[in-house]
Amino acid sequence: MRFPERFLYSLIIILLMILTGQELLAQGRLLIVGGGSEKNGVNSWSVPPYRWAVEGKRVAIIGTSTGSLAPYMKSQCGAAYAKEFAIATFDSANSQATYDTILSYDVIFFRGGDQWEYYDLYRNTRLQDAVNLKFSQGGCIGGTSAGMHILSSVVFTAENGTVYPYECIENPNNEYVTLENDFFNFRPGFIYDTHFAERARFGRMAGFLAKYKFDHDQPLLGLGMDDMTCMTIDENGLGTVYGTGCANFYKSTGSFSQNGNKLLAGNIEVIQLLKGCTYNFNTGEISYTTLDRQINTSAQSEQGNLTVLASGSNLLNDNLTMITDFVTNCGFSDATVLLLSGDNALAESFKTKILLAGAAGVTIFNPVSTLGEDVELAGAIGNASKILFLKNNETTFNHFLLTSNGALLKQKLHADGMISAFAGEDARFAGKTVVGNYLTELASWYGELTFTPGLALLSHTIIMPQTFLDSDIYENTATAVPYGMALDTLKYGIWLTNHNYMKFSPVEGKATLTGYGTAPVMVLTNEGALAGFSQQTGTGNSGTPRMIAGFEKLRLDLIDYTTPFIMGNVSAAGIQKAAMLQMQVYPNPVVDVLTFPMATGATTWTITGIEGKVLKTGRITGNVNSINMKESAPGVYIIRLNDRFNQTIASGRFIKN
Repeated sequence: MRFPERFLYSLIIILLMILTGQELLAQGRLLIVGGGSEKNGVNSWSVPPYRWAVEGKRVAIIGTSTGSLAPYMKSQCGAAYAKEFAIATFDSANSQATYDTILSYDVIFFRGGDQWEYYDLYRNTRLQDAVNLKFSQGGCIGGTSAGMHILSSVVFTAENGTVYPYECIENPNNEYVTLENDFFNFRPGFIYDTHFAERARFGRMAGFLAKYKFDHDQPLLGLGMDDMTCMTIDENGLGTVYGTGCANFYKSTGSFSQNGNKLLAGNIEVIQLLKGCTYNFNTGEISYTTLDRQINTSAQSEQGNLTVLASGSNLLNDNLTMITDFVTNCGFSDATVLLLSGDNALAESFKTKILLAGAAGVTIFNPVSTLGEDVELAGAIGNASKILFLKNNETTFNHFLLTSNGALLKQKLHADGMISAFAGEDARFAGKTVVGNYLTELASWYGELTFTPGLALLSHTIIMPQTFLDSDIYENTATAVPYGMALDTLKYGIWLTNHNYMKFSPVEGKATLTGYGTAPVMVLTNEGALAGFSQQTGTGNSGTPRMIAGFEKLRLDLIDYTTPFIMGNVSAAGIQKAAMLQMQVYPNPVVDVLTFPMATGATTWTITGIEGKVLKTGRITGNVNSINMKESAPGVYIIRLNDRFNQTIASGRFIKN
């Protein structure tokens, strides 16, 4: 029987410790490593911390198989002796020989592998007793990747296999989130995760903290370690960060809830510590030694009196709900939509759904520099009350913005009452900063992400769509947001997935962000003054560091429409659907001449077909105006009266016979 055997054995250990005067509360040292391959050289990410742990010591390296860490510990890190032990059964882990052998070493290090095997095979064994005793005697315990996982007081056991970040935020109670608190307990109250940036596990950590709170009604601290990053924790509890990335500390000071299965979270405090920073596990004190960039976002807030929708996916089926919201719930449901797209086939499929949702028409243009002076496009932009962006190439679109029509588009988008929507990749354009090259594998690792100015409809925000789209770009989508926030001094960062969309709009004088879909919208807020960028390469040689930023204090919220997130105050009253007058034209139907009265403030008129194509434009000349329609084809048309800012203030429909 496992439990009685271990219980009796533990009693014997305790009695021996008491008889020999050993302090039961003595603390050893820890080396916790986020994974990744170790590198040679005194300036590499791994040699200095490993040397701290093993120099001049006897090192036992434990796993269910052996590898090449032993020679590395000796040749690179100064270990007096190092040996690999393959302990692959419960019986071997529970043997007296294993216990005696392990206790003869100064350092016990768990290699990477499968944490479920470690938890299942080593828990309640003499191996576990030996590790606990060695730590209490002041020895050093370490682990990398799966070996780090098992060293936290609450362990993600991966009993049913790994769990992906999107699964955790869409349902933290799913079958793969298996947490246990009955293994090691070196630093109480923590759960560890590894490969944090590389595998975009910030959402997974939020799910772990929520799951434990739901099940135990107890708060839990999270420590997510980036790969090729580690912490040494001395006998006084002082942890020091080494490596190419961050040690990410998570603490929930708000609440967790669910809308259906979807996870909602308010105010998770996040601290990202780079190489050289320290965290005292006993007191909670922190030094931000290498966070050398002073940034202040306290005065920043979003104030736009406009509506912006943005989704995380390019695919039509992922955007159906946003399309319906855009057409039916924002402004007039029968308004014509201007669709700006670099993909005509995709645009046509979106057009069909937009029309089915009730829009009066859809006008499609490709925003390229050759149309920068195009009169028809200028008219469409000037008359638009709703604009949808879809699959535009970043470089091509930026060139278009330098033209006169590009300038007109930017002016239009920022106008009070404007409604715009951005699908998938184009969601980036709505923010202050646009992340480029993020679909290239390892772009963040090699310092190849780009950051360029966006449309700034959200003027202090960076938006990252397609988060969790593909494991090859997980690190790009995870790190780009905080990196861009530090680079351009932004207050907010937003992650979108292919299962949600965001809506920014004025509600009762507040700039309000809400989310829709099966995944929550993840919002990062910079609430501190210090930030910094990684300067450590893997080998320690000159080169471009990975694009990881550290922060003194961030806040992470997971929101939807039931938990609105306030981003600022809106000075104007907000979008008023009644602001656009319904005008009368006569005769209706018309054969030859159409007549309409002037509306206060109107300076120009535009006639479009039901599909949105501009037919005629002109200036308003008096109280009653006439338009010759004799040569126009029969059909249904829309007339709009516009003010000097090209905002439509009145509209009406008529039939041409």
